[in-house]
Amino acid sequence: KKGGYRVEYASSGRSKCKGPKPCTGTDIPKGSLRLGSLVEIRGMPNYSWRHWGCASSKLLSNMKERLDDVEELDGFDELRDEDKDRIRRAFEEGKVADADVPPSAGKPAAGDTAEGE
Repeated sequence: KKGGYRVEYASSGRSKCKGPKPCTGTDIPKGSLRLGSLVEIRGMPNYSWRHWGCASSKLLSNMKERLDDVEELDGFDELRDEDKDRIRRAFEEGKVADADVPPSAGKPAAGDTAEGE
């Protein structure tokens, strides 16, 4: 598994997002696009999952350092074309599209203004 990352559709609704707060611990619904980071738990390799929309700019940067091309990402070939395009765009821009961020991540909705703007 080159790079230590995997993208896939959640096979059940049991996995929990390990992304940034406030999304940490929320369910990743069955069939939704998720991103896994390879971790070791009790000496065994496993994935720590997050919603695709909870991939931070730093995480994308780390992935780019380990992968020569986005298509080397484990699981990429098994995705639908529109999801491949979403991932390619995020790699190019260095961030996930606002539309991909789940409501549980607490991002302001389009049209909302952040303090200080």
